[in-house]
Amino acid sequence: MKELFFWKVWSSSERRIVIAAFVTIVLALLFFIIKGIDPLANVIRWDVLSELSDVSTVVDMLKFDQWQYGISGPSNLVTEQFVASTMQTDFLTVKIFWGLIIVGLSFLLASLTTLPRFWYLTGMVAFIVLIASARLETLGVFGQGSRVLFILTVSLYAGLSYYFHAFRPDLGIGFRILGLSGVSIFLLLLVTFLSQVAFPALTAASYSMPIWLLISILFLLISATEIIAGLVWLSTSGQMKAGKSGFTNFLVITILYLLSLVLLYLKNTRQIDWDLTLLSPIYLAIAAGILGIWGFKKRADSERSIFSYRSTGFWLYAGMFIITGAFAGYAAGTANDPLLEVLEDVVVNGQLAMGIVFLFYIIINFYAVFKQNLAVHKVLYKPMRFGLTQTRLFGFAGVVILFSIQRLLPVHQGIAAYFNGLGDLYSNTGEYPLAEQYYKMALQQEFQNHKSNYALASLALKQGDKVAGAYYFRQALLKNPSPQAYVGLTGVLMQESLFFDAIFSLQEGLRTFPESGELLNNLGMLYAKTNVADSAHYYLDKAEKTSKKPEVPATNLLAIWARSTDSGLLDSLANNTKRHQYISWQANWLAVQNLRQDFSKQDFNKTAIKPDSSLNVAGLAYLVNYAKNQARQDSLPALILSKLANKNQLLAEDLLLAALYPEFYSGDKLKAIETLSTWAEQGGEKAKIYHKILGHWLLQVGLYDLAIKHLTNVDGIEGTLGQAVGYALSGQQAIGGILLEKLQEKEKSPALQNLQATLANIKAPKTKADSLFAIAQKSPSEKNFTTAVHANPFDEKIVSASANFYRQKKQISKAYGIVLNALKFNDRAPLLWEEYSILSLQQGLIGQADEGEAMVKEISSPAGYQAFSARYQPMRALIEKQRAEFK
Repeated sequence: MKELFFWKVWSSSERRIVIAAFVTIVLALLFFIIKGIDPLANVIRWDVLSELSDVSTVVDMLKFDQWQYGISGPSNLVTEQFVASTMQTDFLTVKIFWGLIIVGLSFLLASLTTLPRFWYLTGMVAFIVLIASARLETLGVFGQGSRVLFILTVSLYAGLSYYFHAFRPDLGIGFRILGLSGVSIFLLLLVTFLSQVAFPALTAASYSMPIWLLISILFLLISATEIIAGLVWLSTSGQMKAGKSGFTNFLVITILYLLSLVLLYLKNTRQIDWDLTLLSPIYLAIAAGILGIWGFKKRADSERSIFSYRSTGFWLYAGMFIITGAFAGYAAGTANDPLLEVLEDVVVNGQLAMGIVFLFYIIINFYAVFKQNLAVHKVLYKPMRFGLTQTRLFGFAGVVILFSIQRLLPVHQGIAAYFNGLGDLYSNTGEYPLAEQYYKMALQQEFQNHKSNYALASLALKQGDKVAGAYYFRQALLKNPSPQAYVGLTGVLMQESLFFDAIFSLQEGLRTFPESGELLNNLGMLYAKTNVADSAHYYLDKAEKTSKKPEVPATNLLAIWARSTDSGLLDSLANNTKRHQYISWQANWLAVQNLRQDFSKQDFNKTAIKPDSSLNVAGLAYLVNYAKNQARQDSLPALILSKLANKNQLLAEDLLLAALYPEFYSGDKLKAIETLSTWAEQGGEKAKIYHKILGHWLLQVGLYDLAIKHLTNVDGIEGTLGQAVGYALSGQQAIGGILLEKLQEKEKSPALQNLQATLANIKAPKTKADSLFAIAQKSPSEKNFTTAVHANPFDEKIVSASANFYRQKKQISKAYGIVLNALKFNDRAPLLWEEYSILSLQQGLIGQADEGEAMVKEISSPAGYQAFSARYQPMRALIEKQRAEFK
């Protein structure tokens, strides 16, 4: 336990810094692991492209005893496809990277100040050379091309570190780390506030990449033998060696470990194509790095003539560990696959070559000790025959040989990664020709790398070059294919109307990524466009089960059901589908409900409306479908949609038409009919649909003559059938029958024959207004009469009785108002003109009253007129007498 928690014997300040170092190492590893789960997701965003279409539904219905007359109208359907965005830079990754680098660099430089003079000077010279390679003049801190920042950086780091090394060797490691961290933070603030470039953090990261790459390679090679050293400890510790040969155990597990590395090497060099996920170099690198915290201590203790682990070794190792973790996270966060492959090759080649030599070193030096079942791990770095220096040299030579067998591909990939970083930088600054040049230089080094090809495809699409975009998407699929590249290629092919090529591309992608919900969804939608419903349903159903956004394929499934499923199956599917709060799904669900003529209560989803009141495709479809489906339940959309129309001018016509549905069924019928009448009279592309809806609504409120007039403007069976119903309800069944006969001559239908047989006995269906009027007559009250008029403001019996009630209550103006409103559309109703005349008299408007009396005489029966005249003439004579007396 003392060896495990070695820092417990150190001073309290050192222990605190050790804990801080461990925490930072963990943060660096978490940074890498999180960014490394799906590197492409860090720079390529899955967007959803929504398309709007219509499906014919019947929401306006007039129900009779044995049949119903309804008119079709459009309900909106939303279909969605996944779209891979162009490659973008995750700037949060850059910020986290620099935060960790500052900490790691402070540990590293602080450890150098504790080394003997020769090693200190060697380390600082190497550091200054690396700083020079970072081209700090590109930051433009003291003017473009100025090297003042480089001189200042070298002076501050070298000056402070030399002060610690030469003049204050008594200072603890904590003060050294804090001092050098202060320099780093000062330079960071200087660059942040004085740099003249648009993205200083990204600029610095891109140009300084060689520094962190070399430090990471050095760390990975230093820790390359730590797993085998750990196996020595595992095989010869007290718990494992009792009664067994430690050497046999060690040899077996070491050979298995080296064989796994051989398999990884063969896979990386494309000599085998096996799935070795469980042997990922990531796990090996992390395991070696963590074991190295203790293994490096043993090496340092065996070489005390160079440095002490407590004063130097731990801080040096921790600094390199943090930098390597941060750099690997940055590589994953920018999806720079050549850089990730370089680090992977260093891990595999380093552990393989150095591991083989290290195994030889262990056997040569400690075979006899193994045979005695002694604790070899305690003397592992105290060789008796073959020295550590030779082992490292031969191991490094082995790494070089393995790289040479790969034709120095990792070296070329490192250069390609550097150019990719510069391409990202200039792509963000909008200097596309320069960015394109750097990406192409990266391809010259490694032509199959995904990063460069996808980035070039992104640049081509930004500049409208679809041919180049398709070419680079195909190139991106050569070595490291991705669902994003397949989707990008498919999008270009679809824009060029290469439909079958797009299908083949997605099918190829699914052979590589069979569980990709994005590819499955898009392929399903391509089949849906060719009306291959079975294939579309198969792929969309599978996509719903595998996609990270199952609501997207679920939305598309609803759209397919709405277009291609009969009513019986649609009911079954709708009753068994899983509900989603996703707006597009909700929109399609309402469209399905409209198809089923299910207008049961639905809750309004406020998220359909953005805070700025702008609408997207899904929001528009949801609001329109909701307004039609819930017109009888909720009058609020009439107000909401009217307001939204003012802020969405391009969608105003659709929104305002949808707003009339709740206005008519739950709000102000007069306003809805007045508005729609005005639109129909103005003409335009949608005039016929306006006439059709208006005709049906007029039938519902009993204005049959006016309904017939509007329905004559409607072509096809809906218009003719509506006219026949209107004539029959107005008592002209013969004319209605003639219209149906002519309709059957064009289209034979048993349903039309049955309708013609029942047309003579057709009666207007009972409505909600009738029930409310009956209640008002039974229990007269202002509330009951107001409700009845609201339900049908044109019915002569309802309006006449209500006006008479208000007149008796001395509410003349209210009575007069509802009569005038009714007469706007129902001007052939005798009872309305009677009330109009009486109310005009009571307001002293004798001229208007006489006009009303004339209309009553014209349109009512003789008996009706005589009854009205018996009331009207005495009232008129009384008013004339009162006027004469007043004079």
